[in-house]
Amino acid sequence: MRREKLVEHLRSVISINGHILGVAVGSGMSANCVIEGGADMLLALSAGKYRQFGQSAFSGFLGYDNSNELVYNYAKRELFPMIDKFPIIFGLFMQDPCIYLYEYLQKIQRDGFSGVINYPSVGFFGGKFRKALEEAGMGFEREIEGIRIAHFLGLFTIAYVFDIEQAVKMVEAGVDVICVHFGITGGGIQGANKVMPLEIAMDTAQEIFDRVDEINPEVIKMVCGGPVQTPVDTQVFYQNTKCQGYLGGSSVERVPIERSLIQTVKAFKSQGDFNENNIISRVLNKTDREVNYAQFMKEYIKKNYQKCIRMKDLSSVTNIPVSRLSILFKEAYGITFTDYLIQYRMNKAKEYMEVGIYQMKEIASMVGYDDYTQFSKMFKKVTGFSPAHYQRFDTFQR
Repeated sequence: MRREKLVEHLRSVISINGHILGVAVGSGMSANCVIEGGADMLLALSAGKYRQFGQSAFSGFLGYDNSNELVYNYAKRELFPMIDKFPIIFGLFMQDPCIYLYEYLQKIQRDGFSGVINYPSVGFFGGKFRKALEEAGMGFEREIEGIRIAHFLGLFTIAYVFDIEQAVKMVEAGVDVICVHFGITGGGIQGANKVMPLEIAMDTAQEIFDRVDEINPEVIKMVCGGPVQTPVDTQVFYQNTKCQGYLGGSSVERVPIERSLIQTVKAFKSQGDFNENNIISRVLNKTDREVNYAQFMKEYIKKNYQKCIRMKDLSSVTNIPVSRLSILFKEAYGITFTDYLIQYRMNKAKEYMEVGIYQMKEIASMVGYDDYTQFSKMFKKVTGFSPAHYQRFDTFQR
């Protein structure tokens, strides 16, 4: 999609819907889903692919791979074949010393990308490292130059900015969208542990947006990252600032996938009881930090006495040594785990005998004994009677 048509489309969406949504995806499957959900454009960023690897988005800032080559290859293989005439924005690492910006931007344009965004950006860095990058000619000015060239070539341009000065320079370079970036998104397994408070983020964004409007009010204004993690957060921005859209990556792709996969796996691991108050579910799903393992073992016997129960299996799923589990059970109930299991099974066997419709071998199997001889031995050990003798005596008593 050409720049003029895309800009016109996005402004129409803002006029009707109030805001737009761009999503940084790391796979063709995610792309199909977010398009179906109503996203207005896709961003192909190295961060998206690294998220699919299970790594932090920050991996794209280090020399593990060629960021531009990574983006180009997965976009051409996974995004373009799935998408017909949908705008895809290339996340361009403009400090790449192995490319000539003008020629590389021409290549991006020829190969069907609608536009570019400055990602990875040195704007994420500060201090001595940032100063060294600037002195080496690898600073933010390189990204401004890249946006200026892209605009000259007729590509749609989005600029991640981190302060007013950067925003002003990007607007002067002809950028179509200013996106105030608040840092790596919080939340989920791989999210940032510390993020900017939402109130401070709104004040920062509003200051930048006001300055942008003074220069060119036609520039579309968006936000992403940091504390902006949910649809509720974005609504707060729309209601209290000049924000006209949101660029989501982790918040749209990573966090929902993490949550969905975790809950789905827990459901498949469940023994059929999806109640999180059930201690077996909590232990197997690893949702408890402080577990009463003795209670877990007792409840496990109650639910599974008909099956083979081995202490080493319980040790494996809890990561607690067999010896430690044995001690915990004995301390809690004053009886060994094995003796409790036998007693529980024999009490159940007596209940089945009282029903009066089962054969002895059936009862043995129903309480976890495929070997009737072993069952008979354990029954006599607990009750003092053989199973047959006990049943005749019980029938006589009744």
